[in-house]
Amino acid sequence: MTSTVLDVGLFLLCVSASVGTVVGVAPPDTGPETHVDDLADRIATETATVSYGTNDGDRRRHHATLVEHLALAALVPEDAGRSERTYRHAVSNAVGKRLDPRTGVTVRVPTRIERSSNDDDGHRTAMTVGGSPPSTARVWTTVVDVPVDRGETTVRVVVRRWDRAAV
Repeated sequence: MTSTVLDVGLFLLCVSASVGTVVGVAPPDTGPETHVDDLADRIATETATVSYGTNDGDRRRHHATLVEHLALAALVPEDAGRSERTYRHAVSNAVGKRLDPRTGVTVRVPTRIERSSNDDDGHRTAMTVGGSPPSTARVWTTVVDVPVDRGETTVRVVVRRWDRAAV
């Protein structure tokens, strides 16, 4: 009889300890800093089919990951034809629909000029999608480098996420 009472007491002690452990565990941090890497992974792996108009009035469709679309669209020169400009606009819309209001993506392409010691990493901003953070917000950033042109060029995609601005 004593061992049964002892067994039941030990059982209840173990059950209450396990319930306390399960209930007492703090949820993982779900702030912007934990989501910026997930968002970069999503942009690098999620695919989309982008439809755009061509110079001769036809419609084309291009299927790629979001980061590949961004890299290709960023390489479109300023004096490009209608087809390339509409592709760039379609990519901006496709990616923008997948971002929340506190997220921005900046795509930087290599400059044509040789790097010198006083320029900023040899890249220039080619396009941006999404918003810009308020000056008082905390910002988390991650970078995805995308090789293009058979690996001879690297396009840099900078993903920024911010919290609500402090007042």
